[in-house]
Amino acid sequence: MIIGLLSCASVPQPAALNKSIKLPEFNKIVLETIKQYPTNGTHGYWWPQKGESDYDGGTKDIFLDGQKVMKGEPKKQTYCCGLTLEIFLESYKKWLKNNGGEKASMVTPEQWGHFKKLWFVEQTNGPGPSAALEAYKLGRTIEPDEALPGDFVQIWRTVKEGKSKPTGHSVIFLNWVLNDSGKITGFKYWSTQPGTNGISEREEFFGPDGGVNGVNTHFARVEPKAKKIEPVKETKPAKQEPQKTKTTKTSK
Repeated sequence: MIIGLLSCASVPQPAALNKSIKLPEFNKIVLETIKQYPTNGTHGYWWPQKGESDYDGGTKDIFLDGQKVMKGEPKKQTYCCGLTLEIFLESYKKWLKNNGGEKASMVTPEQWGHFKKLWFVEQTNGPGPSAALEAYKLGRTIEPDEALPGDFVQIWRTVKEGKSKPTGHSVIFLNWVLNDSGKITGFKYWSTQPGTNGISEREEFFGPDGGVNGVNTHFARVEPKAKKIEPVKETKPAKQEPQKTKTTKTSK
């Protein structure tokens, strides 16, 4: 657990600090996908208040198996859980190209609303992405010391002084942040947030009064699967017997 990483020197080295560990295939796809998104404010941050918009927080309309499953908004703005969900789906669709196509998705367009609801977190301190991935057999919760670049994280922060609830953030893990003594103090991630004018990398640190809460922060790894699609059998037309023509005998 992250508490151990912060306080116990005998804990094994976190995976992200071990350069000999190879990234899973899907993590590589995620990292390649996020490189395609500009970090110059093109996709600013906007968390709509109640009644302002029903967009899904991604940069655009997104389709799965020909059906629209996520709605963008005219200015192409973003919010965190919508953006990380977009990255998951765009990466999964790339993986599916060589694994049965979009019809083989473990989540159908009809199920997408439920998947999104789980990803967007159902309650304070909830797991978010890992709950969605586990429900549809697409991934699992991992321990913080297993985290590798390209994993998904639902951050929960400690409660700020004067506030009654913690704040949360949906991000993609990049690496641990160490202090001069080599001790983990936080981690670097990719997401969208007001402080970076939308999409960019950022560092956050563990600690009280609004720092990352190591106990309630959830790490998830996508382990992609595809449904088996039965090939459509071609039906051959029934063999037709040639019709016999009747001949009428003429009397001589």
